Amino acid sequence: MKFADAHSHINPIKGMGYKISEKFKSNGGWFISYVSASPWDYFDDFNGFESYRKMIEYQIKECKKSNEIGIKTVCIAGFHPEDIDFLIDKIKMSPSSVLNLGLKVIEYESNLCKDGILYGIGEVGRQHYKTMPERVAISQIILEKAFEYAKDYDCMIHMHLENADIDTVKIIDYNVNKANINNKRKIVFHHAKPSMLIEINNLGYSSTVYGIDEVLNFVLYSLPPIFMIESDFPDNPAYKKVVYPWELPTKIVEISKKFNLSEEYLYKVNIDNIKQSYGIEP
Repeated sequence: MKFADAHSHINPIKGMGYKISEKFKSNGGWFISYVSASPWDYFDDFNGFESYRKMIEYQIKECKKSNEIGIKTVCIAGFHPEDIDFLIDKIKMSPSSVLNLGLKVIEYESNLCKDGILYGIGEVGRQHYKTMPERVAISQIILEKAFEYAKDYDCMIHMHLENADIDTVKIIDYNVNKANINNKRKIVFHHAKPSMLIEINNLGYSSTVYGIDEVLNFVLYSLPPIFMIESDFPDNPAYKKVVYPWELPTKIVEISKKFNLSEEYLYKVNIDNIKQSYGIEP
C-alpha cells in the first residue's frame, strides 16, 4: 500500500525542505501536497509583497526537487488568515493595506496557477479564533477573490476555516455556488473536524483530517473513506508538537489493523481520493 499526505508545509531555510519527501518515500509515501507557510517563518526581515514572492520561489524549487526524487508533489501557496492579524499587530500595517497586500499576493499566485507553476491557492479562509471583525472581513474578501481565480484558472483551494460544524460547510457552499465553481472536489476543507466530513462529501467537496491518533482512531473506525489524511507538518523546529509525514504510514497501518480495515478502504483514502481531488495517481 502507498500513502499520501494531502497537506503539509515545506521550509528549506529553517527546516528540512525536500528531504521530508525522501523520508516519506522510504516509509511508503507516494504523494504530498506542500502548502506555503508565512514569510516570517522563512525570513527574519519582512519586505511586503517581495517576501511572499521570495518565499513562493523557494517553495516551488523544493517541490520540483521532491518530484525529481519520485514523490508526486503539488505546490500550493496562499495568504493565511493568521497573516492578517500578524501584519496588523506586529508589522503595524493598516487593515486596508493588509487587504491590498493579500489581494496582490493571491493575484500573483493565481497567475502562477494559470501557468501551471502552482497547483492551487492556499491556505486562505477565515480565522479559527476570536479576532477583530474587520480582520474577518479582510479574510472573507480574500477568500471570495480566491474562489474567482479558482473558477477562472481551475486552481485548487485549501481553506483554513472556523469549525462551526456543518454551518461552516453550508456557508462555504453558498460562496462557492456564488462563484459558479463546477469542480467542487478541488475545494478542500483543510484540518476538517470529523463531524463535518459527511456534509462536506455530500455537497461534493474534499477534506483533509489531521493525522493525530485521536482523530485517526475516530474517522477510521466510524466513517466511510470520504476524506484524505494530512500531517500539516510545519517544517520548522520552533514547532515542538507535530505530526511527521513519514510517520503517517505507520500510524495508519497500526490503527487499520486494530479495526480490521480492508485494503480497499485504505486504497480509497490514500489513492482514489487523491486522484479525485488532485487529478493525480501513482
